[in-house]
Amino acid sequence: MEKIIEAVNVTYIYQTKYQKTKALSEVNCSFERGKVYAITGKSGSGKSTFLSLLAGLDVPTEGTLTVEGEDMRKMNRDAYRLNRASVIYQAFHLFPLLTVMENVMFPMELQHVPAKEARAKAREYLAKVGLPETLYKKMPGMISGGEQQRVAIARAVAAGGEILLADEPTGNLDSQNEKVIVELLCKLAHEDNYAVIVVTHNDAVAAAADVVYGMTDGVLSVVRG
Repeated sequence: MEKIIEAVNVTYIYQTKYQKTKALSEVNCSFERGKVYAITGKSGSGKSTFLSLLAGLDVPTEGTLTVEGEDMRKMNRDAYRLNRASVIYQAFHLFPLLTVMENVMFPMELQHVPAKEARAKAREYLAKVGLPETLYKKMPGMISGGEQQRVAIARAVAAGGEILLADEPTGNLDSQNEKVIVELLCKLAHEDNYAVIVVTHNDAVAAAADVVYGMTDGVLSVVRG
């Protein structure tokens, strides 16, 4: 299958006034549509740093990171995050003063999708993640953590991109909701052809992935796949 993202010798160095820290060291890997990727490793190993580069929040210090052949350095990275890559967080990051429906409509409003069309699509995406209509008018604080994470996934899908980046998406969930979220991410990859890339400490999440990478002190290796 065609690579959607490719990292070649990606190195990332944090520079402060007093020292340099190499967070990533010559990372080489690629990601395809239709698969779930897990990136595992201890805290401080470089996983979240790599995810932030994949999200276009920064660019490598050395090496190249390309999206369908286009160098991340030369891209409009704001447009990339708006239209092509969405990030799902452990803490959900929903807008507390918007309803469930309004949260999912939000990225489409940024893309100037007409309100009627955005609402119809939001209904479709909320149904896709298994949320009943009784929740659509509720605020995030009125629903459970598992339901909030499903809203966050629906909002990510609503952005219309093909890349879903998830940073510890089950970290705040119990085992039952964790299973629902893992199944949902697998379904989005295998049935809807997303490239799903998950940073996780969770063995159950890694077990469900098609490809597992391990990160140790900024060095990436293939664990499985």
